[in-house]
Amino acid sequence: MVSRKASSPAAYADVKYVLDLALNKPDLQYILKSPGAATNFKQRCNRYRNMIREMTAETLQNIPGVRAETAYDSLVIRQVNAELMPDRRGAILIFARQDLLGQLFDPATGEELELPGITNIISEK
Repeated sequence: MVSRKASSPAAYADVKYVLDLALNKPDLQYILKSPGAATNFKQRCNRYRNMIREMTAETLQNIPGVRAETAYDSLVIRQVNAELMPDRRGAILIFARQDLLGQLFDPATGEELELPGITNIISEK
């Protein structure tokens, strides 16, 4: 099989760098030169995530009940404009963690648990 550059993780070194930063810096903003560049980079991020997930699936295919996942699956990539409003014609990408839709409580203490980098949208209201 002939390897194409786009099918190699090495073709996505810039994407991996930004995604790795986004895992450690909630709401990371990446400002690109144009809306087209932002759209293209977002698409490359999604292709890279899918590629890594497929590579992981190959190693897990003989383990029943195990689903392939990546560290990047928790990231939500939003394209926004200069006012940080959702806009497909915006040149800014925001890398956020997926929000919790409920509250987590420790059964032993009854205290609410907070997960680093994840926002609980119920507590903020």
